[in-house]
Amino acid sequence: MRPIKKTTLRRTQDRKRAEVILKSLTEGGIDVYEGYIELYNVWCSNNAAVPELRPLFRIPGVDPGGALSVTDDFQTEVRSLAVQILSLISNSGPEAS
Repeated sequence: MRPIKKTTLRRTQDRKRAEVILKSLTEGGIDVYEGYIELYNVWCSNNAAVPELRPLFRIPGVDPGGALSVTDDFQTEVRSLAVQILSLISNSGPEAS
């Protein structure tokens, strides 16, 4: 039996972390802004592990690396995308990335 590669382990951990944050967002257990920033940090550290997050950071008029206006529209959009992305991540493993 071969040991798990460090890159595989890191990818799995990042996907799990993103899944936990997305689940908290969809259930209302985390503030939308805080969840969005946490997901952005996951994305910046290892975007190859979670390509499903890309739509979150392409919301028109939103600069994830800059100042954000947390409007009702922003919150609705992030929660809606979180539901979609969570189903994608939950239905695929790290090897799918």
